[in-house]
Amino acid sequence: MSSDSVSARLDSLDQYVRDLREAQPRNFQAYAEDKRLRRYVERMLHMAIDACMQIGIAILTQAGYRQPENYHDIFIVLGEHAILPRDMVDCMTALVEFRNVLVYDPAAVDDLLVYGYAKKRLGDFTDFSNAVRTFLERRDSAPSRDEA
Repeated sequence: MSSDSVSARLDSLDQYVRDLREAQPRNFQAYAEDKRLRRYVERMLHMAIDACMQIGIAILTQAGYRQPENYHDIFIVLGEHAILPRDMVDCMTALVEFRNVLVYDPAAVDDLLVYGYAKKRLGDFTDFSNAVRTFLERRDSAPSRDEA
């Protein structure tokens, strides 16, 4: 996946976050009473988390870093190479856990937890996007080995 493709995925991630911000209900009761909104928010969170995982895999592949053993490991490896700070690694691995519940155990989805993620955790996606964009800018502005 090229840098342009990673940038396009970052743009998609940013759009998912904007969409989630626009879908914010007034309060939990309004959220709980609107099945379509709940399903929309769940799906958009799922898509945003998947975008982060795809972006991470692309960066690791392009850089030639070790292959992650699982979805959690994507963010651990990004942290090992100082692409993500430690606290962001923890946030992103928690999001993978949350995604797994959304995908593999939808009956166990807790509406209050989803509401909380949509209200208070959207900044995690923005922080991830910013960290990756910073890494790409540093990488793209560094002299190549041929130039050094």
